[in-house]
Amino acid sequence: MKSLTRYIVSSYGGKAVKRKAIEDACRKFDAVTVNTVNYMISYGYLVRILRGLYYVKTLDEFSNKKAIDAHRVISLGLEELGVNWYFGLNTALRMNGATHEYSDTVFVVNDEIYRNKEIRIARSRVKFIKIAPRLTVFGVVAEDGVRYSDLEKTLLDMIYLSRYRSVPEGRIALSVEEYARYADREKVGEYLEAYPLSVGRVAENAG
Repeated sequence: MKSLTRYIVSSYGGKAVKRKAIEDACRKFDAVTVNTVNYMISYGYLVRILRGLYYVKTLDEFSNKKAIDAHRVISLGLEELGVNWYFGLNTALRMNGATHEYSDTVFVVNDEIYRNKEIRIARSRVKFIKIAPRLTVFGVVAEDGVRYSDLEKTLLDMIYLSRYRSVPEGRIALSVEEYARYADREKVGEYLEAYPLSVGRVAENAG
């Protein structure tokens, strides 16, 4: 292992870092940042999260070729960026135990990052969805550094984003009604104050 690689792994292993941290390390070793990043990604020391944001594997993860948990890596990265975020939609349904259906796309709802297409992070397909900041600060469960919307917020987000895409209200109601019966109506009513009136109308029709 190169001295610079060893330094970065020992300093940041198990953490998410911005490009500046890599640049500072390269400066100490008189190395070119872009070459170092490309080398460490190609050999599996770094996992790219977003442009200029990386997860550094621990020596144990690298040496033993351990699988990297995409949810954990994404969580570390977004906390490093300081954005308001949570796992939402189908990902949150599963985390809430509302469904056992597996979705091969990880949905990340936040107030800053948008990607038109899915991207790959730690071998997982990830979709970043940007919503208004006011909708990211409530109804979020935090467990072991992982954030996800509770069931009530998940359903309202599904309705809200479907309405934004001009999906017919009847079809939206059908898509959420099987989960709506498990939702806390009082909590739904409280959360609805932050959403457009049309969201409440669909939520009522969904039961």
